[in-house]
Amino acid sequence: MSALYQKLFESLVAPTLKLGQIAEIIKGKQVNGTELLEQGDYYVMNGGTAPSGWLNTYNTECNTISISEGGNSCGYVQYNTSRYWSGGHCYSLRILHPQETLDLYLYHFLKWQEENIMALRIGSGLPNIQKKDLLCFPVMLPTINKQKSIISILTAIDAKIACEILLTEHYAIQKKYLLSKLFI
Repeated sequence: MSALYQKLFESLVAPTLKLGQIAEIIKGKQVNGTELLEQGDYYVMNGGTAPSGWLNTYNTECNTISISEGGNSCGYVQYNTSRYWSGGHCYSLRILHPQETLDLYLYHFLKWQEENIMALRIGSGLPNIQKKDLLCFPVMLPTINKQKSIISILTAIDAKIACEILLTEHYAIQKKYLLSKLFI
């Protein structure tokens, strides 16, 4: 995907704005580890790339971009398609002017820039990204029609990748079944 991002975004001619001009950056609320469930209605995103656990309540709506604020994976960009709990080491973005910025465009742009976002880290024990630095992060913002065009291409590629992953998983199940019948 990174080569496709490179092709789409490097040739883009568009005004550059600060992320803070495009989206409000909301720091999540810390949850005590003892409150986390093994199963629940909503996952908890904190400073990692995978959920920290589950809760039966949420504090962030679906179709929201999150950026890991602290820990080894700070700067990790994720698009959350369902409601979730944004933890104390997670930033969630709320687009200020949805008529000018499409959430999926912003997500893909930030995902392309993920290494540069990770480079904003400070500290060594528990690295983190300061909100003030994220607010100033540059974002190229083309017209809505150009954003839709980019989203269309990337959504089609994402769907193809998901299909291929599912197909591979099914082939692995089929292979395991056939091998078990071969050695009876």
